[in-house]
Amino acid sequence: MSDVNQRHVSYAEIVRDLREKASITAAGDAPKQEEFSNHFGAEFKSNRILIKDSRNRATVITSPGGAPGDPHIHPDFNEWFMAFGGVMGFLVGEYTPFRATFGDITVAPCGYRHTPLPWYGDMCMRLVCTKPGSNHDIKGIEPSRNVRLDPDWEPPNRILTPLPYMIERHGLDANWQESVLLDQRNRVEMFNVLPGASAESVNGDSESWWVVLKGNVRFEIAGDVVDASKGSVLYSSDGEFSAITATGPGSGIFVEVADPETC
Repeated sequence: MSDVNQRHVSYAEIVRDLREKASITAAGDAPKQEEFSNHFGAEFKSNRILIKDSRNRATVITSPGGAPGDPHIHPDFNEWFMAFGGVMGFLVGEYTPFRATFGDITVAPCGYRHTPLPWYGDMCMRLVCTKPGSNHDIKGIEPSRNVRLDPDWEPPNRILTPLPYMIERHGLDANWQESVLLDQRNRVEMFNVLPGASAESVNGDSESWWVVLKGNVRFEIAGDVVDASKGSVLYSSDGEFSAITATGPGSGIFVEVADPETC
């Protein structure tokens, strides 16, 4: 199994790892339980667990377009997803089905039946942030109606927060940050940082992790200097963080996932 809580995992490494796991499974080798779940059946997906912290398990999952979903419910926590490659479809509660592409964030509130659906592409990837020890045992029932997503719903905790929506909302000509998710387990803060400018972490002294959505961003964590780009995932344990700087040529956009109690 790939190491979790690595300081930095690049997008290229994630894609390469998922392709290798998918090819092994296609060849007929039995996957290990900790590497593959039976969410779709081993023939349909591969995954890589990136983060295991005190609040979350974050995993990147890939399936080819058209792979089936597994509608289920989590009664005690909000699960959220970030589209990570290809085109993903989502069914959440009674809301009209919608699609998401890289950087778009979907929230499935606790008690809402939800289904991630690989839509288009040979690698329809999503990063899923779930609660450690969760399962898919509660299946729920089909929704009785389709409710249109409200385009005027303000962050945080929109069912769908597209990356283009956030860029249109704030622009790319100034530094900004806004919470896109805020609940009992996590504060997910999105940042836009101009070249040469720095951002302040929201994590306090708790563990945090970051996903870069656009541009080039330099992270300094416990003396390590990491130059990260689109799709990079970074992790910092308690009290290790020091600095984040966009290195250009354009602005850097990233999210930080932190403990809301210490923000």
